Amino acid sequence: MLKRFLIVCSVCLVFCPIPTAFAQYASSGVDGQIPLGQLNAMEQMLDQANANQKADLLARLGVDPAIAKCAVEDVLPGKKIELKPLYTKGEVHYGIAYLPGWRACGYLYLLQGSDEEPVKMAWHVIHHQQFDCWDMTCSFEILPLRQPDVDDIVVHHITEGHGSNYLADQTQVFSILDGKLQQTLVTQDHLQEGGVAGSDTLEQQSTFLRFPGNALEETRTTTVNYKLEKVERRYWRWSEQKQKFVAGQFRLIVAPSI
Repeated sequence: MLKRFLIVCSVCLVFCPIPTAFAQYASSGVDGQIPLGQLNAMEQMLDQANANQKADLLARLGVDPAIAKCAVEDVLPGKKIELKPLYTKGEVHYGIAYLPGWRACGYLYLLQGSDEEPVKMAWHVIHHQQFDCWDMTCSFEILPLRQPDVDDIVVHHITEGHGSNYLADQTQVFSILDGKLQQTLVTQDHLQEGGVAGSDTLEQQSTFLRFPGNALEETRTTTVNYKLEKVERRYWRWSEQKQKFVAGQFRLIVAPSI
């Protein structure tokens, strides 16, 4: 009896069609083009798509096809293309596409569209910023810095300069002003130099934290020959008049013991 039951089940599996929806989730990858839709849905499909499908979606969003192709082919392990919504005031909906870098360049694209009506108001590129990422560690985060309900984009480790035994990186903030990504803050976040022919090795490292009252707290640690020299802190605050973030003075919070 058991043998006959197993035979019948096998026949059913052969001839009974698997529902399309189930088949889509059961199989890996993406069939055909990634449809233009909500940002979160497109980002999830990017994780499963092949390089051609990824580049095709980015090109249809408005990224230069040559940049899109190289960006998806050269993405480093642990990095990925990200599509994120932004909180802003007004009726216009914004998002960003972040390309983590290829050939020492990173890209940040400002998107306009709507997750509520992704067909009628499809997401598309309206502006972009390009930056250097020579040490391949660029990263970004979205923080409400100017106002509690308005997002800004903070990009870390943008390369300012590099050379033999020298590397200087910056943190930069981009804000949406007049429908464009405007650079509103620039500060060094990493500096390493020296250590050649008996010279001292200097290293400075800054970390950032959103502080109550719409301020950005910067804490900078300085070491000389890998020994703590000092720790300083300052605050960046938005100036409506200057349309950028303005820094206060660094204040010493840790000094080396003598």
